[in-house]
Amino acid sequence: MRFLAILIALSLWANAPARAQGSDSLFADYDAYADFVDSQVMTRKFIPLIQQLGGRDEFTEAELNANQRQMEAVWPRNFEHVRVFRRTDLGGGLVQEGRLYWTGMSYAFFYALLHQRENDLAVVSFLLNSSSKPIMERF
Repeated sequence: MRFLAILIALSLWANAPARAQGSDSLFADYDAYADFVDSQVMTRKFIPLIQQLGGRDEFTEAELNANQRQMEAVWPRNFEHVRVFRRTDLGGGLVQEGRLYWTGMSYAFFYALLHQRENDLAVVSFLLNSSSKPIMERF
């Protein structure tokens, strides 16, 4: 049941439209995006990850805190490794990528649809899951 709640919450985040308010969902370049995502996921700081990637006004503070606790239960230790395992150029500045985070036998799969714009990189949508299936279905 806990896994289902996390999957539903993460699906909501993934389907939330990217916000262009301030710097939400926007990064100076790919390296800034990758550094931010990797640092937040590897240290399991899911609230700032969700807020920065466009979910700031999709959830109440209580919902964010509850999801943080749920995800910490699924992934009880910080991740030690990260790899981009798939990256596909869709043309027109759109790229989708899959990232894998792991420690021991604990895995997290991250998907992002990115848009390279004239002066910045926008995260159009994203998904974080403990199962590879929802991520691989996006490719």
